[in-house]
Amino acid sequence: MIQRISRPEEQGISSLAVKRLIEKLKEHGIPMHSILIARHGVLVAELYYRPYGRNVLHRMFSQTKSYTSLAIGLLEAEGRISLQDKICGYFPEHLPGKLHPWMEEMTIENLLMMETCHNMTTYKKTSTTENWVRSFFQTIPTHRPGTLFMYDTSASHVLCALVEKLTGQKLLDYLKDQFLRTIGFSEESYIMADPFGVSMGGTGLMAKPVDMLRVGLMMLNRGIHPDDYGKENGRQIYPKEYLEKALSFQTPTAMNSNIKLGYGYQFWRLPYGGFGMLGMGSQNTFCFPEQDMVFVVTSDTQGIPNGTEIILNDIAAEIFETLSDEPLEKDEKGWKELTDLAGGLQIPVLKGLQAGTWQEKISGKDFCLYPNLNGFKRIRIQFTEWDEGYLEYENERGVYKILFGLGKLKECRFPEYDQQCQVSAAWCAPDTLYICAWLVDESVASVHWKIVFQEENRITILMNKTEETKFNEFQGILNG
Repeated sequence: MIQRISRPEEQGISSLAVKRLIEKLKEHGIPMHSILIARHGVLVAELYYRPYGRNVLHRMFSQTKSYTSLAIGLLEAEGRISLQDKICGYFPEHLPGKLHPWMEEMTIENLLMMETCHNMTTYKKTSTTENWVRSFFQTIPTHRPGTLFMYDTSASHVLCALVEKLTGQKLLDYLKDQFLRTIGFSEESYIMADPFGVSMGGTGLMAKPVDMLRVGLMMLNRGIHPDDYGKENGRQIYPKEYLEKALSFQTPTAMNSNIKLGYGYQFWRLPYGGFGMLGMGSQNTFCFPEQDMVFVVTSDTQGIPNGTEIILNDIAAEIFETLSDEPLEKDEKGWKELTDLAGGLQIPVLKGLQAGTWQEKISGKDFCLYPNLNGFKRIRIQFTEWDEGYLEYENERGVYKILFGLGKLKECRFPEYDQQCQVSAAWCAPDTLYICAWLVDESVASVHWKIVFQEENRITILMNKTEETKFNEFQGILNG
């Protein structure tokens, strides 16, 4: 549990600065899901964008890698492994008949630093038959380990498999037993599994933003229990020695090695003297020792170049630039403005033109589609109310509906994939209907349709999806 909560001013942060941060992120087009801010171990802001909330699990993607690292650190502290151990020695069942010497010399530390002998992730994320762990050892190396930083999610997956092999537990269960449960990490949290039952240690964590904040505070306090933040004799719940290595600069990630950023042991180095856990789509936990602050943000910046950089820059401009080392005077007006704004936050809703006559013309009309590789045969837009409707499509597997709201969000389950989604629509031109489905489940992404209606019953549809491995049929152009 996070026991210490206060208004921002008590910790030297202006409520209006937090409000400006929210507004600036919206101005920059960042689809936020949550913002949590703590300073001096005290929670000062906890903001959620509907339908997200405090008790909603969120996919954390590559933040999972950092949890895999934390489990490796515990095994090292227990004396069950050394970071200089050769990783091949733990997986003889997956080794090829003739082991490449570069593979043979690769250590656990090489995997932690993303300095493996591979130049990319070795398994195919869409495959249900390929053993993800085995692929790491069967793939031919491209270079000697310990030389180059190459982002390799299969390295994290193998480290997770190592933890589960040695402990006989799922990775998150092991971490809960060791220390996560003592800091109030949600019991319902879990890590998705690969097709062979190994936890997806590089990308599969489903947890609450407040869970990430608790772990961020523990790391910022170098392994001390968050409830003992700042105490001289606080409870050491995680090995300090491993954190010192894991959170420090271990290898440069950019071509320009003079940039004082880089990578630790499955943790990123950040500007402003910080370190963090970063996940695809800007699921991020930022820790800043100099400012004594932790920020947790969840969002969906897939398709937005440099989304995390934009968020960091906005934090620096609106929070760091106005930060005080002393408490600020109470600001009731600023606090009310912040709380009023926070109460109305939600994920983006499409807004557009009035429907005019086109809505009546096309409502309920079937459009047969020309043969296409996506497998769609027919599409229909049906308006059930002036501000609600559904998109119906037919493919070789059946007929399916996606509900939407006009100028508002409508909740439904995405057909076939059974993923919760929030959908809105708007007329972006007199003859063009735009529909956006935000996926808010284990998939955190979006699916888009731009539907252009023409005279003589012609239709053209541009589809786009930001989900990494699924929803592939919703990518491309349809005509009918």
